[in-house]
Amino acid sequence: MKVIVDVNTAQKSEYSRKLFTQIAQETIKISNIVNCENKEITLSVAVVDEDEMQQVNKKLRNCNAVTDVLSIGDYSDQKNIAQEFQTEIFLGEVILCYNYIEKSARENGDDIDKEFFTIYAHGILHLLGFEHSEDMFRMQDIIGEMFT
Repeated sequence: MKVIVDVNTAQKSEYSRKLFTQIAQETIKISNIVNCENKEITLSVAVVDEDEMQQVNKKLRNCNAVTDVLSIGDYSDQKNIAQEFQTEIFLGEVILCYNYIEKSARENGDDIDKEFFTIYAHGILHLLGFEHSEDMFRMQDIIGEMFT
């Protein structure tokens, strides 16, 4: 499996494209989505400020608030990805608000990098068709721990 991450940062990001790619690859691997071994998987990542996140959240979800992550996926569930016959798959886009994540981490006494990586993995898992569950939270926590 080859993973390509296109990083678009309207806001300064401390994290390299290589790190975003490594986290995406490990998240996809740990998810155990079948039929991805010989595929080229691409996703886009945007790191935005609070104003832009609020605008996107209002437009996409009719929610006039800032949030930590939004995932805009091309697949409805894991089964659709597993059945994809194309060798190149575009999963979608993960939009992250670093300032919001940083603020939340500080308020909760959490490590900022760990929180950011966990939230990024959370967004990728949504692109892979996962809904909130103990299994999803366990996987994203493993990724957060792995990269800090």
